[in-house]
Amino acid sequence: MAAPSTLRSAHRPQRRSAFALSGCRPFAMTDTHLIDYEGRYEYWEDGVAWELREPSPKHEWPRSCLVELISDIAKMRGAPIALLGTTGLQERDARGNRVRAVQADELVCLDWRYGLPDVYLVGEFPPPDVVFEVDLTTDIRDRKLDVYAAWSVPELWVEVPEADMPSKRKQSGLTILLFDDGTFRESAESAAFPTLSAREIHAAMNEPSMSPATVETVRRVGGIMGRRAGTGPDDNPFLSVERRLSQRKGRRDERISMLEGLLGARGIDITPTLRAEAVRIAELPQHRILQAALQSTDLDDFLRRLRP
Repeated sequence: MAAPSTLRSAHRPQRRSAFALSGCRPFAMTDTHLIDYEGRYEYWEDGVAWELREPSPKHEWPRSCLVELISDIAKMRGAPIALLGTTGLQERDARGNRVRAVQADELVCLDWRYGLPDVYLVGEFPPPDVVFEVDLTTDIRDRKLDVYAAWSVPELWVEVPEADMPSKRKQSGLTILLFDDGTFRESAESAAFPTLSAREIHAAMNEPSMSPATVETVRRVGGIMGRRAGTGPDDNPFLSVERRLSQRKGRRDERISMLEGLLGARGIDITPTLRAEAVRIAELPQHRILQAALQSTDLDDFLRRLRP
């Protein structure tokens, strides 16, 4: 269902709240409206929702980079990693009433095996392995950090992008926060993604295309995760096909090189006709190629011996 028209209006009814979220504006949204609301919000509690004041590509770009990074790590790991996007996390009381709801910028689940629920209920499903938040004009410490701690979210990645904005109040970089004994502590490396550092994640979030350094990071982290799980790139359907095709092409190129060298040693000129036939010939059994090369007197004789 589409978002209620009253909530789509730019003149949403304002509500007072016991707290404020920087970079966000509050608007009234009832529990009933929250069920069907399809727009973006940062946080909802007690009939008040908060949305970004100025959504921008600079806020959305890091998330798209994160999806690419995690997807490539999953390929190297050889097992899928679920990325649930801005799925809302909802907490309900014992009577089933919504208490509060949060939309992060990305939810990362290493081993998601619960199907695709309509609502991600805290307590009914385990918390995501990593929650990713972009703090450009917002500040997770205003409210969401305490809520994530109350929900025992094991790991947070908080990205402040490399973007020049007058409203930006913090230094750029990525912070990894690990939940430990009821609170979050900062860590230089991820627990969910072994050896993956905050510096490496931040670099991947802010490059126009994947750099060689990030490629090596993906290979290292995905390889470690795969070895721990007993999986690897060959367990990924896409990479396994690519690797087989690459190996096949390598063997074919070796045979073509061998063929040209053998014919050249026998004084048979390598012509465009041979190169046009080389791919087909390279797929034939090697003993048949060698026999034809040794017995042929010229190029036409060689090609004739190898025709079906």
